Amino acid sequence: MEFDAFFLARLQFAFTVSFHIIFPAITIGLASYLVVLEGLWLKTRNPVWRSLYQFWLKIFAVNFGMGVVSGLVMAYQFGTNWSGFSQFAGSITGLC
Repeated sequence: MEFDAFFLARLQFAFTVSFHIIFPAITIGLASYLVVLEGLWLKTRNPVWRSLYQFWLKIFAVNFGMGVVSGLVMAYQFGTNWSGFSQFAGSITGLC
């Protein structure tokens, strides 16, 4: 197997995408869970639901921030590794 620049760029992007996809998936799931916890607290006024909500909200915020940062890295990789593709599809992907 030849390790040319194209293969290494694809390998780097595969690692970045594999790392990034974890954060949106967890963020979407946690957002739904936070809605349920907030609804239970509003319905019952049980402080346990509120404390659970506060605990998971901090994890949600950190996870969301990590997703934004890893997404910016992906956008940068599109521009540097596949500038031709970014020029062609930039208006669709939001990179131009």
